[in-house]
Amino acid sequence: MYGLHYTHSYQFKSTRNKEGTSEGTAEQLKQNYKINVKFVDHQSQFRTETDSVVEEDNKVVYDTDQSLGIPLVNLNLDSPYIPKQRIVHFDLKGAPLQPSFYRKIFPMIKNMGATGILLEYEDMFPYTGILKSVPAHNAYTIEQIKEILVLADELKLEVIPLVQTFGHLEYVLKHSEFIKYREVPGSPQALCPSRNASTDIILEIVNQIMAVHKNIKYLHIGCDEVYQMGECEICRLELHETLFLRYVRNIANLIHDRYPKLKIIIWDDMLRHLSQQTMLEMNLGALVEPMIWVYAEDIYRFVQPQIWEKYATVFRSAWTASAFKGAFGETLYVPDAKRHLENNLRWLEVMAQQSSRFRYGITGIILTGWQRYDHFAVLCELFPAGIPSLALSLFAVSNGFFNASLKLKFLAALSCPQTTVPRNSPFLNLDSDSHLWEKLGRCMFPGSPFFRLTFRLHTTEVEVSEYLKLVNRDKGWMTEYNIRHNYSLPLRIDELISDLPRVYHSAISLARSAVDTMTGIFDNYTIAEWIEQRIYPYVIALEKIQNDSSILKSVSSWPSRPLPILRDLQRLGVLVF
Repeated sequence: MYGLHYTHSYQFKSTRNKEGTSEGTAEQLKQNYKINVKFVDHQSQFRTETDSVVEEDNKVVYDTDQSLGIPLVNLNLDSPYIPKQRIVHFDLKGAPLQPSFYRKIFPMIKNMGATGILLEYEDMFPYTGILKSVPAHNAYTIEQIKEILVLADELKLEVIPLVQTFGHLEYVLKHSEFIKYREVPGSPQALCPSRNASTDIILEIVNQIMAVHKNIKYLHIGCDEVYQMGECEICRLELHETLFLRYVRNIANLIHDRYPKLKIIIWDDMLRHLSQQTMLEMNLGALVEPMIWVYAEDIYRFVQPQIWEKYATVFRSAWTASAFKGAFGETLYVPDAKRHLENNLRWLEVMAQQSSRFRYGITGIILTGWQRYDHFAVLCELFPAGIPSLALSLFAVSNGFFNASLKLKFLAALSCPQTTVPRNSPFLNLDSDSHLWEKLGRCMFPGSPFFRLTFRLHTTEVEVSEYLKLVNRDKGWMTEYNIRHNYSLPLRIDELISDLPRVYHSAISLARSAVDTMTGIFDNYTIAEWIEQRIYPYVIALEKIQNDSSILKSVSSWPSRPLPILRDLQRLGVLVF
């Protein structure tokens, strides 16, 4: 599951008042609404309790929200809204953490304010019996999972397993023996909800999960992004609305029959455009709790007030879901911490407004951290690369805000040395350092060497990309045309490849460093996959330049112009032969 995103552009207008502050509005250029804010005027000596002050050489520096780059959100700091449950998502279909690494991560997130974990196993669970082909070859063992659960229990972290039961069943339906359960024969994305055998498979998955997670209170059964529905010869006879709700009702009832005390959670996106009356008729509110997910900054753009009103009528309580990584691009390798912080702050604002609508309020928020957009996608941001972003957002939802008053706790939680930030500069600058490489690059949290490696990857990407562009596009002696016709000037080739050894060594060194920084966090399969996706393509491109240059320089005599016409141009309808 992944989220759409929406970018804001603001223009600030202000007027001075008696207290020495400026009151104003951040006017969004693309949407016609306003956010009331106050900010400290640096020309005055006024200071709020949440501002961190440094005095140096008679010069005062404030860690204001503006200097920190914290997004402007209308939160009640006098009585901040703090979700009762703050759950951190572990997406194991991406890059599963080594079991031993949880011993470092769980205490850290507990210290940051987490109350629980959402474990999305997918093919990392060691299914058996009729599901024996489903587990990945590097799946956890039952003993490893029990070790993880014991650790969570010791820290009093609520454990919520997430098991897909409708859409996003690629990890099951991709196998030949499960083709017959697909809604569309050629695609493993979604299960056919109209076949009794489909229900049997889902219950087997649930039963095997529950056999290991015996004392859990909640089970998340997915049901998001069912892209292919109502397409088989049976399902096409039903309305999509009826088809979806009846299947969810049936699965929920079957699970409740077996596990009557279990509370069932589903993603909400498939419910947003369904009628309130049909959901009430299906008694959906007594069976499941919706988890309302939006990863963009503008929550109400995707879940409008009328949808909240509908949900409050149908359901007695609800959950929400934000993101700390894995939401703004399938191939990103480090999250934009500022955008994710704004998403979480916006959720605090929305939850404060909407919680009272529900009879039992909003139970909590899940901070999702996707590592793969679906089973077939490449890796996006890995967990260690997202820890600074997670810390920022988790501190925000655990305190109801984020500002300079949390500075010491925030830096301590990430094991940052006290000398990390100069005394006359803010401890964060999300405007110029949204990935947090500059301000948190010296911190020693678990996985921090890999976080720092992502900055090396960034600089290497820039260096290699600029070099490839220079050689293959900007200069006129090693373009595709030169290479196809084996026609160039050796002197110019030597000039172009003079930097090649240095650039190539940079890429090779990065790959070797990746192994060092990822060992102990991920297994060899994940390490190799990440290097193949992130670094190997650059190595191959650079090696191609070396090979092409050798071929071009091997020529000692050249034909007269014009050069032969490329025969393949005929395919384009270019008849110049």
